[in-house]
Amino acid sequence: MVFLAKEGNIMTKFVFIFFVAAITQTVSAKIQMACFNVEGMTCAACTVTTKVAIKKLAGIESIEVSLDDKKAEVQFNDTKTNPDEIKKKIDSVGYKATQSQCNKG
Repeated sequence: MVFLAKEGNIMTKFVFIFFVAAITQTVSAKIQMACFNVEGMTCAACTVTTKVAIKKLAGIESIEVSLDDKKAEVQFNDTKTNPDEIKKKIDSVGYKATQSQCNKG
């Protein structure tokens, strides 16, 4: 990096720093799962509304929403979002989300 600072132009330094930051973030990123009970969903359009809202958050990997169970399971990159932000996003479209234990097995 010292060599680049002495020899490289500004753009080269910027690209190098950006690249190192991207690698560092990728290496430390961990995919997590958060599960929610979702009150207020009454039809198939509700599940679509919930999915579309959650997908707007950065770092979302996958979403499963069940109308029958009134639940949402969300896999996310923990360096880009968190369960509180996901809950807020669900609540913002008119449903009441409560984080719950994930029962994958």
